[in-house]
Amino acid sequence: MILKMKFRKCLKVFNFKLLFIFILFTASCSGPDDSFLPIKAELINGGEFNSEEFIGTPIVINFWYPSCPPCAKELPTLVKFDNQDEYKVKFLGIVHNSLVDKKEDSIRLIDKFNIKYQNIYDENGDLVNDFNVLGFPTTLFFDKNHKLSKKWTGYLDEENLIEQLKKINN
Repeated sequence: MILKMKFRKCLKVFNFKLLFIFILFTASCSGPDDSFLPIKAELINGGEFNSEEFIGTPIVINFWYPSCPPCAKELPTLVKFDNQDEYKVKFLGIVHNSLVDKKEDSIRLIDKFNIKYQNIYDENGDLVNDFNVLGFPTTLFFDKNHKLSKKWTGYLDEENLIEQLKKINN
């Protein structure tokens, strides 16, 4: 009986320590703040992208790679809304350099879906790291002041895209 009581007390102390370590760890991990990181990078089809050219315009950044099924599934929806005048938004794709895809695979998918918005090939993963992207696809919504409004990880359907576009246009 005494052994059980000591074990329970020890377990409570252990759980408390684990909880404390978890809180300390998560509090010290800095996630992305509300600021926009300026982007100046080479586009996948040539040319250069400079985010400073779009100050005053909301920006939607979509992180994707060709062999990612949900990434490919949402591309037509992004294309559809990029071509609409209702939302005055700049779309930007950032293609992750995955282990199984080649740059040419990305270009083929861009051509297949007739993507007109600009795409950057993130060869070294710098932008994925800068924006703390942990899963794919991830879509970031920045308002006209380039403050982060929403970070969406996972498949983005049309209904949720419209909701976020409305938020960053207000």
